[in-house]
Amino acid sequence: MLSSKKLKALQKYIDIIEINKGKTIGEIYSHITGEKHAHFKKGASGLIVENLLGLKNNSSPKADLEDLRVEIKVLPLQLHNLKVKEPTQIKMINFLEVAKETWETSKIRDKIETIFWIVYGVPRDPETKKNLSQDNYVLLDWFIDVPDGIKQEIFKKDWELIHSYIVKGKGDELSCSMGEYIEPKTKGKNNQDTTLAPDGKGGITKVRRRAFYFKKNYTNNNVVSELDLSSLKNE
Repeated sequence: MLSSKKLKALQKYIDIIEINKGKTIGEIYSHITGEKHAHFKKGASGLIVENLLGLKNNSSPKADLEDLRVEIKVLPLQLHNLKVKEPTQIKMINFLEVAKETWETSKIRDKIETIFWIVYGVPRDPETKKNLSQDNYVLLDWFIDVPDGIKQEIFKKDWELIHSYIVKGKGDELSCSMGEYIEPKTKGKNNQDTTLAPDGKGGITKVRRRAFYFKKNYTNNNVVSELDLSSLKNE
């Protein structure tokens, strides 16, 4: 259940999104900076939306609204099929830290208790079937996600599976195919991008960097399904 305290804290962000619904990322960028920009680097759209809300771009392991345990996530939606474009990162996996946690003490819980989703649409060229440039992406809608007890139990089951591999020294055997709602996705450019992890024998080894991600299965069925996309009926 969403508390009035959390709703009041989120109201200013809701108002900003409502005012900017239907605007392109290019238009929002111009509004924020006062300048035009023809080419955005990968991931720029999410950062621009965060800047619109006045949020600092960071990779903190804590929730964005830390005291309230509210996380703010920006979600790209493919307009041609109304499916999410990719899994959504929750937080990096600190293998040594996670190995010492239980589900009850795990830091990931702060980031999945309440999630304020902001969704933008990714249009594609009808002829080439390729996505248009990021300045054409469109701000669509928002959704306050308060996963109920059933969803939290699935989160717990997924986390405990990942945790079991970590404590056994099998960090490099983790796979994106694991989990129903949360997956351990690799991060970094290649196999040489590693971090420290338990070796399962009381020592330390190195494994590929990974992060906890919401699977597309979760966001498609629990976030996208709750959006008001009536304005896209003729897309």
